[in-house]
Amino acid sequence: DNANTNTKDATNDEIEEVYTGMSAEEIDSIVKDCEAQKTKGNEAFVACEYAQAVLLYTLTLDRAAELPDMANDTGSKSSSSKQLFPRHVVLSNRSAAFLKLGHHDKALADATKAVRLEPTYVKSSFRKGLALHAMGRYEEAISPLAAALKIEPKNKQIKQALQFAEVRMHQEMRKRMDR
Repeated sequence: DNANTNTKDATNDEIEEVYTGMSAEEIDSIVKDCEAQKTKGNEAFVACEYAQAVLLYTLTLDRAAELPDMANDTGSKSSSSKQLFPRHVVLSNRSAAFLKLGHHDKALADATKAVRLEPTYVKSSFRKGLALHAMGRYEEAISPLAAALKIEPKNKQIKQALQFAEVRMHQEMRKRMDR
């Protein structure tokens, strides 16, 4: 019976390895690579080298895509599955770099994906709101900015962005009514 149990355990390990297609060492190696690339991206961002930051964050996300976790299933709206590497942070960082470069549509796309992966990460909601605001979509910007403020109620930057979006929305509405 004991030999039979050991065989079952070995079979389960094999099934797990076949399912993920990777050993723990391979996963660790990818995560370390991702961390290193993300750090380089952060350094480029701090140095105001936003295009370089976008490139490094993209390389990080490409490498993270090799990980066998559910976050790679872009059709999934659930954030309940554990990410082996925090893609939402990298997407949010790349969104910030795109905002600095004036690529508001790309910033919005990244921030939206980041919010989908981790709805409680305040920077993603904030950047989604900033991107919509930069695109002149003030009414749409209010919801993600309000969500960010709910996560961090004392954040002055978020409060100001939300107030500004509300003011701009009201200005736009008045303009439409005056026509």
